[in-house]
Amino acid sequence: MVGFLRIFLAVLSVIVLIAMVCGAAAEFSLPQFGLGTVLVWKIEGAEYEETFVARLASFSPDRFFEWENSAGQQGTVFMPERAVAEAKGYEISSQFATGKDKKTRNETTLWLSRRVFIELKEKKTARWNLNGVETRLKFIEEASVSVEVNRNVTELPVIRAADDRNGIWSFLNQQENPLMVHYEIRNYRQTLASVTTGAPDALRWIKGRKLPLT
Repeated sequence: MVGFLRIFLAVLSVIVLIAMVCGAAAEFSLPQFGLGTVLVWKIEGAEYEETFVARLASFSPDRFFEWENSAGQQGTVFMPERAVAEAKGYEISSQFATGKDKKTRNETTLWLSRRVFIELKEKKTARWNLNGVETRLKFIEEASVSVEVNRNVTELPVIRAADDRNGIWSFLNQQENPLMVHYEIRNYRQTLASVTTGAPDALRWIKGRKLPLT
């Protein structure tokens, strides 16, 4: 009887462990980004609140998206493959010029480059140019953030980091998709509210246009 009980408890422990692992995998799943992925951030300032929307036309190897905010301003941003992979710079807002088609060179926006992400993960610190000023990004911790993904609230894994200006960042903990999930400094906050994938009809301005040459 004692032997049977031990076997039963051992089997039960294995079942619970498998359930926990499967549950964690499901909890942190995120659909592949691509044409028609729509990202919505909530922006909060001291005296205002607005939304910022990015709609992807291309995710890899080049990243091309259109954007729009609550004020009706809109434009497009093209990040060539080299910038997506290796850029040391990051721009918070300068790429979002109303009515303009912008192309980055040695900088990204809304995403870290893979190079900076890997450096931050492995060395716990990374050099980057924030809005054209060389600074340092320091790893804080791994965490999770609740985001609505395809209408279901999902816990997404993130890495949290701080820059030399006392800004706090959270980036999606995926090497191929280090998306900016949260940024805050003083009274300003930008938080990813929702992700919708597989909605190619959502594109408004890029639709039917060719991607810019790299």
